[in-house]
Amino acid sequence: MAESSSLATRASRGVLWTGGAAVLQLVSILVLYRLVPIASMGRFEYALILVMFLALVASLGLGAALVQRRDVGDEHFDAAFWLSLVAGVASCAGLVGAAGPLAVLLGGQATAEFRHALRILAFILPWAAISGIFRARLQRELDFAAIARAELTSVLAFGLYVVPLVLVRPAWGVSIPLTGSVLREFALLIALWYYARWTPRCRCRLAALRAMLPFGLNFTGSRAVAYINSNIASLYIFPLLGETAQGYYRLAERLTINPLTRLSTTITYVSLPTFSTVQDDDQRLARGYLRSVQVLVLFLGPLLAGMAVFSPEILAILGQQPALTVLRLLTAATLFRAMGTMVGSAFMAKGRANWLFHWSVFCLAVLVPALFLSVRQGITAVALVMAASSLLFLIISQHWVNRLLGLPAGAYLASMGPPAAVTAAVGVCGILARPWLPGPPTAVLAQGTIAGAVGGAIALRAFAWPLLLDCYRNVRGRKAAHPSRMPPPESGG
Repeated sequence: MAESSSLATRASRGVLWTGGAAVLQLVSILVLYRLVPIASMGRFEYALILVMFLALVASLGLGAALVQRRDVGDEHFDAAFWLSLVAGVASCAGLVGAAGPLAVLLGGQATAEFRHALRILAFILPWAAISGIFRARLQRELDFAAIARAELTSVLAFGLYVVPLVLVRPAWGVSIPLTGSVLREFALLIALWYYARWTPRCRCRLAALRAMLPFGLNFTGSRAVAYINSNIASLYIFPLLGETAQGYYRLAERLTINPLTRLSTTITYVSLPTFSTVQDDDQRLARGYLRSVQVLVLFLGPLLAGMAVFSPEILAILGQQPALTVLRLLTAATLFRAMGTMVGSAFMAKGRANWLFHWSVFCLAVLVPALFLSVRQGITAVALVMAASSLLFLIISQHWVNRLLGLPAGAYLASMGPPAAVTAAVGVCGILARPWLPGPPTAVLAQGTIAGAVGGAIALRAFAWPLLLDCYRNVRGRKAAHPSRMPPPESGG
């Protein structure tokens, strides 16, 4: 990418390039939910949650440390690679050996199937541990197009393997997504390795590790606790309510929170190196933060509003109607989380990984007792807790960011006006149109999409047209025509 490209252009293109893989991934997963028994999908999802937690820990946060530090050389990448590889292999071996006892402890009634799932998914760990090092190299070069191609390669590998097999060999059941998940992670590693065009040397200097580990371990700790926060509902639902309830709840998460989680990971890959380049300029960082939140809510908010209105049709197509109320509650939770997605990037860009860790611990301290009291009432009560806590966490975390960046609360609220208006317009159009739309669920959903798009387009033109034009110019690499529309933040919180 040309050196003259602005940070906003590279960030905008990066999110668009790398976000496309999430759509293909979601389609593949929904095919599985349509064709594989819901109880089997519940077991698969629970095992995957546990294994991906181990993958997060095994990475040791070294990829983020390589991106955040300015004085990084090849010796740092070499040391990070070999330490990550050792951690990944050790985690894989440990999980394979402990799969039996873990299945008895955590696997519910189908312990043999759960043990089988853990032993297959364990082979994700070595590939996931080292792929972050290659991704970090591309992030430092702001080569988000290469990261996107690698993500698309892994998703295509998963989809091309899973979808045909589940159609031709449905009797294989959950073994298909299990092996497909390992294939996806391996394909991602190979693609990142290819695009990074870098091979580690056989050296591992302790001085290089000592320089990276403090930030990396703080980052890992915060991400580990945040990951538990994101999946804590499932950690309660599976052992207490069973695999079928787990399947319904995870389907609702797959449609709402999980795409946001994947998108927020993508945004972190893009925004951390982008924000880190201006980490000493609070006004510029605050402007970039506000614009990033605006754009995210502008495009995600209307989709969530439409999903909330047409949830019955979506679940009827998938044959999973019992998840209706949970899905609607989680759309609200996802919208609140979307508004706070950039908080972590702001903390890390300012070198405050310890803040992120403390924040994650606080969230966990709130969620553990709240879910303990609600889970016996069913998955609807769990979803209600998640929606309410997401709003609470948004209010508190945004206050922290305001103080860190010198960003007035009024400026943040004003920036949310245009995307809020567009989101409301889509929701109102859907609510008014839905009772009059004829036909089966697929036809109603298609007509509702058109109605929401028309309402959203009118609202875009009326309330968010300058923002949309600036987004377009950023993607095209042109200077924004209305820089004065984003006033510099004043000091104070």
